[in-house]
Amino acid sequence: MTDRKTGLVDRRSVLAGLGAGLGAYAAGGVRLSLAAGPGNKRFVLVLLRGGMDGLALVPPYGDDDYASQRGALAIPGSGKDDGVIDLDGFHGLHPAASALLPFWQRQEMLVIPAAATPYRGRSHLEAQRVLENGSTTPDGAEGGWLNRALGLLGDGTAPAVAVSKTMPLVLAGLNETSIWPAQSLPQAITGYFEKVALLYSGDLIFAPLLAEGLRQKETRLSRLTEDDSLSGRGAWRPQDLEYIATMAAENLRADRGARIAVLEAAGWDTHQDQGSVNGVLARRLSGLSGALSAMAVAMGPAWADTVVAVVGEFGRSVTPNATRGTDNGVGGTMLLLGGSVAGGRIAGGWPGLSTSDLVDGAALKPATDTRSVFASILVDHFGMALAGVQKTVFPGSGGGAIQGLIR
Repeated sequence: MTDRKTGLVDRRSVLAGLGAGLGAYAAGGVRLSLAAGPGNKRFVLVLLRGGMDGLALVPPYGDDDYASQRGALAIPGSGKDDGVIDLDGFHGLHPAASALLPFWQRQEMLVIPAAATPYRGRSHLEAQRVLENGSTTPDGAEGGWLNRALGLLGDGTAPAVAVSKTMPLVLAGLNETSIWPAQSLPQAITGYFEKVALLYSGDLIFAPLLAEGLRQKETRLSRLTEDDSLSGRGAWRPQDLEYIATMAAENLRADRGARIAVLEAAGWDTHQDQGSVNGVLARRLSGLSGALSAMAVAMGPAWADTVVAVVGEFGRSVTPNATRGTDNGVGGTMLLLGGSVAGGRIAGGWPGLSTSDLVDGAALKPATDTRSVFASILVDHFGMALAGVQKTVFPGSGGGAIQGLIR
C-alpha cells in the first residue's frame, strides 16, 4: 500500500459564452426542489441520477485489490502524477474533485464508501423509486420519505417548490408542494443565434465562432434521448449544476427562505468511455465538487447549520466493461457535507474488493443502509424522535439512526 501523506476577441471566451446561451437547460439535467422547515437547520439532498461511480470519486487505493480490479479505470496512488488526493491513508479523492478537499480538512465532509438502499436489481427507475420512497421495494410506500418527514417538522403543511416540470418522488406526498416552472429559467429565443450568425456571416472573427457554437449546440441536442434526465447520458452541463446550487443556497440562507432543498443532477450513467484521471466522468466530478464548493460559499454563515447529502440510486461495477465504462452496480459512495457534519473521516464499513467479497462477483457489497444515514440527519440534525422516523418516514426499515454523523 502506498504511503499517502490585444483587442482581438478571445475564441475560448466567445465559444464559452455562446455555448452557455445556446445550451442552457437544453438537457433538463438539473432540477431543484425547495421546502420550508422550522428553525435554522438546513438540509440539501443531491440526487445523482444514473448511478455515480463512487470508486472513482473516492478511490480506495489502499485496498490490495483496487488496481487489479479497476484496471484502466484505476487512479494512480497518492504522490504519483495525477494521483489520488489522500484522505486517510486508504481512501482518497479523485484529482478532479480537489474542490472537496477543504471540506475534509475543515472536518465538514464525511464519506460513506459502501452505502445502498435495500434494492438489488439493476433498473434505474426501480432503484430511484426505492431510494426516494424510503421502503424496500419500488412500490413499497406512497410518496417520498422526505415529504413524510416534512409532516414531522411542523403542522404537516410545509410548502415545497420544484424548479422542474415534475416534482421529484422524494418530495411528493400529502404535505403541500408546488412547482417553480422550468420556463422561469433563462431561455434563448428560438432561432436567435441563427439570425445572429446570418447577420455576421461576412465577419472574419465572429462568423466562424458562431458557426462552431451552433455546431456544438446541434451535437448536444442530437445526443439527447428519452431517458437522458434519468441516466444522464446526454449533454449534462456542470455549469447548470453550479448555477442551481448557488440559487438554492441564496434561498436557503434567507431569513424567510426554505430550509430543505432537493437538487437532481443527471449524467452519471457511465456505461461507455468513462475515463479515469481524465474523461467524461472526471469532468462531471469536477462540476459536482465545484458546485458543492460554490453552494457552501453562497450559504455564508448559514453553512454552519447545514447538512448536504450526496447520493445516487446505486453504485457501479467494480471492474470495467467491454466499452471502457462501468455497468450498474449496488454499493455506492455517499457524501455528507456541511458545518453540521462531524466530518473529516470515513464512516461505515468497508467490504473489500476481492472477487469473493463482491455481489455476483462484480458489484461492491453494501455496508450501510442509506435510510439509516437519512434517519440520523432527521433525528440528530432536525431533532425528530427516532420512533416517529421509524414509524412514519421509513416504515419497516428495521434499523435506526447512525449516531455520530452530526455535530
